[in-house]
Amino acid sequence: MTVPKKKSQQQVKEQVDWTPKVETQTEATDLRDALERVKSKPGIIGYIIRGPASASVDMKDPSKMIDYAALSAEAMECGENLANTFDIGKIDCVVLEGKNLKILCVTKDEQQISIFMEKNVDHNGVYRELA
Repeated sequence: MTVPKKKSQQQVKEQVDWTPKVETQTEATDLRDALERVKSKPGIIGYIIRGPASASVDMKDPSKMIDYAALSAEAMECGENLANTFDIGKIDCVVLEGKNLKILCVTKDEQQISIFMEKNVDHNGVYRELA
């Protein structure tokens, strides 16, 4: 009869070290860095980022903050309603284009991000910067 070998403590430690680690702080920092890069580009008016428990707003013109927040919330809700109505699945982003303004709404993890920009800004480049 063979006797099973005992695992050394070092082998056990190595197994524990291989467990996946949650890097939410790094992901949040990466998102903030990406938003700062986007905000510094010409034609970007600002952004709103909403999480489950808080929101952050960074606008060049703070007097329109409430208007932009309402527009952002409605755009996200309309996108979700259209996705449900037409059964098209999960939406990556919503782009709403008006006479002078364009808004890009993106959901990344649990964060809802709305980027406000002038109409002539390439929203695809902004989207790639956040992805």
